[in-house]
Amino acid sequence: MAAVLKKRALAEYNKSFQDGPPAKKLHLVKKPLIGSSAAAFVGLLEKCKSSDEALQLLLRISDCLQFQESDVEEAIKKLSEHFQSEEESVVRVKILWLFCDIGLECPGANLTNLIDETIHLIKNETSHKVIAQGIATLLKLGSKLSEDKILMMRLVSVAKDNLKDTSHQVKCRCLQLISELYPIYPESERTSDMSTEADAVVKLLGDYSHAEDARVRCGAFQALLTMHERGQNLSANLYDLVCLALSDDYEIVREVALKLVWVLGNKYPENTLTLCDGETTMRLVDDAFVRICSAVNDLCMAVRALACTLLGTTRAVSDRFLLQTLDKQLMSNMKKKRTAHERGAELVRSGAWASGRRWADDAPGALLHSATVQLLPGGAAGAFVHGLEDELMEVRTAAVDAVCQLSMENAVFATTSLDFLVDMFNDEIEDVRLRAIDSLTRIAHHIVLREDQLETILGALEDYSMDVREGLHRMLGSCTVASKTCLEMCIDKILENLKRYPQDKRSTFRCVQRLGSSHASLVLPLTTRLLAVHPFFDMPEPDVEDPAYMCVLILVLNAAQHCTTMLPLFEEHTVKHYTYLRDTMPHLVPYLPIGDAQQSSAEKIESAMDDSAVRRFFDSVLQHIDNTALSVNVRLNMLQSAEEQLNKLAEMEPSVSGAAHFTALFARCVLALHSALHATNGPPAHALQNLTTDCLRLQHQFSGVSEQENACVWQLALRVCAARLCASAGGAGAAAGGAGGAPPGDKAAPAAALSAAAALTHHAELLDRLLASAGVEPDPFTIAVFRQLSMNADNKPAALARAIMPLLQSAPLPVIPKPNLKIRMCTATILEPAADNDTVVRFSAGLVAGVALEAEVLRVRSPTALRVRVAYPDTRRHALVPPRDHLRPLDHHNTNDDGTQNVRLLTKVLISHGVWTEPCGVDISVCLAVDDGGREPTQLVELCRPVRVTVAPKPIKRGI
Repeated sequence: MAAVLKKRALAEYNKSFQDGPPAKKLHLVKKPLIGSSAAAFVGLLEKCKSSDEALQLLLRISDCLQFQESDVEEAIKKLSEHFQSEEESVVRVKILWLFCDIGLECPGANLTNLIDETIHLIKNETSHKVIAQGIATLLKLGSKLSEDKILMMRLVSVAKDNLKDTSHQVKCRCLQLISELYPIYPESERTSDMSTEADAVVKLLGDYSHAEDARVRCGAFQALLTMHERGQNLSANLYDLVCLALSDDYEIVREVALKLVWVLGNKYPENTLTLCDGETTMRLVDDAFVRICSAVNDLCMAVRALACTLLGTTRAVSDRFLLQTLDKQLMSNMKKKRTAHERGAELVRSGAWASGRRWADDAPGALLHSATVQLLPGGAAGAFVHGLEDELMEVRTAAVDAVCQLSMENAVFATTSLDFLVDMFNDEIEDVRLRAIDSLTRIAHHIVLREDQLETILGALEDYSMDVREGLHRMLGSCTVASKTCLEMCIDKILENLKRYPQDKRSTFRCVQRLGSSHASLVLPLTTRLLAVHPFFDMPEPDVEDPAYMCVLILVLNAAQHCTTMLPLFEEHTVKHYTYLRDTMPHLVPYLPIGDAQQSSAEKIESAMDDSAVRRFFDSVLQHIDNTALSVNVRLNMLQSAEEQLNKLAEMEPSVSGAAHFTALFARCVLALHSALHATNGPPAHALQNLTTDCLRLQHQFSGVSEQENACVWQLALRVCAARLCASAGGAGAAAGGAGGAPPGDKAAPAAALSAAAALTHHAELLDRLLASAGVEPDPFTIAVFRQLSMNADNKPAALARAIMPLLQSAPLPVIPKPNLKIRMCTATILEPAADNDTVVRFSAGLVAGVALEAEVLRVRSPTALRVRVAYPDTRRHALVPPRDHLRPLDHHNTNDDGTQNVRLLTKVLISHGVWTEPCGVDISVCLAVDDGGREPTQLVELCRPVRVTVAPKPIKRGI
């Protein structure tokens, strides 16, 4: 052992050095292992003794598929050689499959050579499966070279040659290749020869619609659809050919033929057709509409659903055909009928009286064939009635959507279809009921509800589903009722339903608000009854906190906005209640010229305040803060005063609250950072934690922030990261100085310092990219930090902290960004549970209790980042991810101009804990999960104040 140590010492310390030119640097490249490259497996194909071994080897190549660029051509050559010597068709199919994968995934593959090789291999092939796979390979490889028109024509020629194959699979592949790769030129570049050739290709595809195999017929029609989608004009002469396929025995053919009928009908709507009687003419779009209506009675569910969908997207249809879809009366199969008087007059004019002298001289003038007689309704008769009464949900849903789409463009059809949509409110499937409600809401501007229709609609208000009830509230707020009696029925039912479902209070408020605004003339005769105004007696003053009375007040006050005649009918307590509601719910109660005159003038002044006045106020608050001639203490006092004033401005002016909160929060961060850096014992941990949270709020809670303002925020966050590093490095140094006597908690200080250094480096990298993309010059501190990070490549926390701490303390105050009134703030409001709720949630310890949570989140960028945080009294915290279906769009305000969304969170918060001696409070809040991509765990940014729920876990009773 001593000899070994001596040898190592001599080898380490007895080195000789030579003076001379520096040695050349070698670039070492680690070559991949042979087993990791697919080229090695390709070389083993020659040694395979059976087709099974070759197939297993090809499967391993397909799983690996890692070729070097120099090996690709050799691998293709070996695979081609094995293809020619292989007798099993499955192996040959796999080789052609590999050709496709190599061409699409390997960077060094020559697609043209692969196409040539594939064409050569399938030229003399006899197996249908191999030819079909070869055509599929040519299709996928050719789609990557679609710009080469000559090559595309060559591939189309290969497909035409293989169309003569007897296999349906080969024919379908060839038809697909022709439709997807045939070069189609723009209208301006087409010549007569090109148009003639394209028409010949379309005719070729149409000819294969007469094939014996249904799959080939379906492929031919699908190829025509693909050609149309790529821009090729389909001739109207195809219409008769496609109509024949509507009676095909196979649903796959009927389904594609329906799409083609719809395409041709919408493309040539004004073309005329002559019916079988030789006299009646019809527009092409009307005939297509009738034929699609006939498909609503198809035996296949998919065809019926598709027919209903296509009916809703057919345009320019005559009104008589549209209205016929809602009537089940028998049609004459579109033949022109003559009255008995006209038939008798024609008989007199002809002089053909039956004298009995000639045989069969009284025979009927027109002989009817049995096939032309229909005992069941055909054509457009009752098509939507059949669709709405279908046994399958998919068809009924498609029919409801189609009726809605047609009603939005035709007021007469909307009025006629109203009864049918109202009947769908009683459907057994909730999704169908919701579709019917939404459809009626969208066509509300075309319809007026009668009493009998309102009875059915108001009966659906008792539905157990909250989605249905809220949808009905939206629909009633959008519709117009016919009379005062209808409005009275509607109000009484809404108030009755509010007692049964008090959780619908907010949607009910919005419903009566819109009802009052749109029915002011009908609310006027009901005002005295609704407000309980008596001409002789003083009635008791209602409770303004009663939800039913609040609904009545919102209804009447919104109607009074458009009908000032009812203002003198308001009693004194009604005016006081208006003032209260105007202050607490300004989004539901409009401004009225009643109440205190000072308040009215204040509202007028408030409404007259424009952006220029707000901007002047911002400038006056921040005008001297960036003045470097002032002392630091003076500027800090000004910052503190500006923060207070901006917070007050955010409360007074909701329209600029986002900009005010953003600037105030930035000022608070600057103040907190300055006080933390100049603390006696170094930056406190709790202050740095609060600063980190505030910086995350500035980065992620606000939208509409410009690139310059975002750069200021990120540079401020860089200072906070540097302060955290200095604090962590100081704790690590103290732990190291304490040696073995250091407390156990300080042993984690070095790890915290390393984590802080990594966070600083990661944040600096992100900031560098942000500044480069925005074109913003960094401040002096940021430049100094970048320089220190580039000098200290190893980034040891202690050395980095010693270098950055003087820079932090001597750095000037960060620049406050200029006010941007377009900034908006993401906020959340918890509606349930209420903040003043005294109910104690009791459950057995160790089990789970569910607390209903309803919250409205405004201006959130990504709703999937929302979390529900539960904080227990023992400082334990849990972040719950709400399911996606629990996040719903707000019905009254869904999206915003800046791309953010307004969502409604309806979920159950699961709470569980051990036994407590007495009930305690559990805080529930809505947060935003923030992940910057670094090593630190995901941070949570609170969007609202927590709501406390009193919880009492009780011990489990054992025994009987």
